[in-house]
Amino acid sequence: MRRRHRLASLSLTALLAAVGIGCGGGGETGTPAPAAPTTTTPPAAAAPTTLPPAAADDEEPAPLLAWADASPEEGKAPLTVEFKADTEGGKPPLKYVWKFGDGTPDSNEPNPKHTYEKPGKYRADLEVADSAGDSDSDYMEIDVQ
Repeated sequence: MRRRHRLASLSLTALLAAVGIGCGGGGETGTPAPAAPTTTTPPAAAAPTTLPPAAADDEEPAPLLAWADASPEEGKAPLTVEFKADTEGGKPPLKYVWKFGDGTPDSNEPNPKHTYEKPGKYRADLEVADSAGDSDSDYMEIDVQ
């Protein structure tokens, strides 16, 4: 145990002498000891935080999502319903197809109005497609008394 302590003391003394630190006591003055050599490593290049414009253009659009909404969803015949297509994502322009479920022609408007003439339960289907070929669909159930 004593030997390790002594070696550590000798190493510390050698280190202090190498960097030019004395133990005090007014030692000789003169030329300072040469500084220990230092090496520096250049900092690593930081990664870019934004994409260059060309890369941003190559990104795929968010997936197309569509939701059908209607007001009112029930009532007495003749019942006029205002339909609304809510969408998210996709690549414009978007194409809409509403099928009202009562045998009348389809509508290509995003928010059409439609009148149900006879009582019954109808399923109004919405399909939305984008210019990249993605599509989504939803439906509403309309109850006409």
